[in-house]
Amino acid sequence: MTAETFGLLCGLLVAHYLGDFTPLSTARMLEAKYSGGPLSPIAGHAAVHALLVALAVIVFVRSSPWLPAAIAAPIEFATHFSIDAMRARLGRRIPALRDPGQNVYWYAFGIDQLAHALVLVGLAALVL
Repeated sequence: MTAETFGLLCGLLVAHYLGDFTPLSTARMLEAKYSGGPLSPIAGHAAVHALLVALAVIVFVRSSPWLPAAIAAPIEFATHFSIDAMRARLGRRIPALRDPGQNVYWYAFGIDQLAHALVLVGLAALVL
């Protein structure tokens, strides 16, 4: 693994942290993700992630980062939106997925985070 690849992966993971676990993820976005809708706050949340991914690509890709950023951002938007919308819909049908006191909530949370991380690894491989 090159230093550029490692840097990009780290940048993408930091971008994911910032998008999910800081005030960039608003209460309305979180409520929509866990209550099952509406989808517009989930789309806003995915747009935040797409912007952060584009910024990470611009910072960490050494030569001509603009095209890779323009490719990575819509892929991140589509995949992040799809993963979160699917989890929201499942949460409407299976209330335990919305209850942190239930083990299944944490299994679903882990699968959700793993899916997002795998997308980021795929994006790093795609743009480098």
